[in-house]
Amino acid sequence: MKKYTGFSFMLSALLVFAAACGNSAATGDKSESVTNMRGEAAGELADQPVTILTGGTSGIYFQLGNALAKLYGEKLGAQASAQTTGASAENTAKLSRHKAEIGFAMADTVADAYNGAGNFVKSGALSNVRAIASLYPNYMQIVALKKANIRTLKDLKGKDVAVGALGSGTEIMAKRILQEVGISYEDINADFLSFSEGIEGIKNGTTDVAFLSSGYPNSGIMELAAMDDVEIISIPEELTRKLQHKYPSFEVGEIPANTYKGVKEERETVRVSNLLITHKEVPEAEVYLLTKIMFEHIEDLRNAHSSAKQIKLEKAADKLPLPLHPGAEKYYKEKGLIE
Repeated sequence: MKKYTGFSFMLSALLVFAAACGNSAATGDKSESVTNMRGEAAGELADQPVTILTGGTSGIYFQLGNALAKLYGEKLGAQASAQTTGASAENTAKLSRHKAEIGFAMADTVADAYNGAGNFVKSGALSNVRAIASLYPNYMQIVALKKANIRTLKDLKGKDVAVGALGSGTEIMAKRILQEVGISYEDINADFLSFSEGIEGIKNGTTDVAFLSSGYPNSGIMELAAMDDVEIISIPEELTRKLQHKYPSFEVGEIPANTYKGVKEERETVRVSNLLITHKEVPEAEVYLLTKIMFEHIEDLRNAHSSAKQIKLEKAADKLPLPLHPGAEKYYKEKGLIE
């Protein structure tokens, strides 16, 4: 009787194993199976670290970074994590120093870094950074309470202005916009605050206006608009066109009417593409997989934040201010997007 029981157990185990193998063969997708029969990490990037540089915890980069980390862990078995940072400039510099595998950054900041311009003159060109994909556009959103009576960019003179964290993509962009209308930091009280700090400053009365470069709707502005009447200050198209001659990554954009409570008309503004970037020493096979899995499961990112609805595979290799990483290039060639 004991022999029979042991035989039955072994037979059952073999049947389960055979079924598992059959299912694996049927899918034909190694990335979908990330643990072996002992529950150990498997997958094509099993136990490999994938650090994703994002931004502040209240920003879209952080939300999308966490979604990517979860995706790479589940589909590839990677030890993936999202790291909070000062966003674009810091991310680009850290990737150049091999402190992470991938990160988010604004196209104009990356262009400066790659060419050794703007805030990167002293450090020199970060020529080893590479593009993975163009993602979604950031829109410069300049917000104030309506009762502050700030209606135009010229009205910012003498005001307490949150221009973004020092050296961030938002701060670089804000400074260039202000300079184009003849306003320097000496003409305002410039506070180098993150998105959340800028919104808190407006709530507390220590900040008059805040620059926030992000997709829309921005959660901080939505929260502010739910509490009080807000104004979104326009950046006229004519001004953006002038900026575009100096900074090709700048484009004309608009924030649709009723994006925020009480703002019933559209607002002209500057937009800049967000990129997913890496450095050239990350292996081609790894970047290929990271690119492939992101686009094959893009709905995971769209569920994390509505801005990701604007991420389109067919536009991923468009208007990049630096070379594509060979791994991303291989994927886009497979998809017929580039030759």
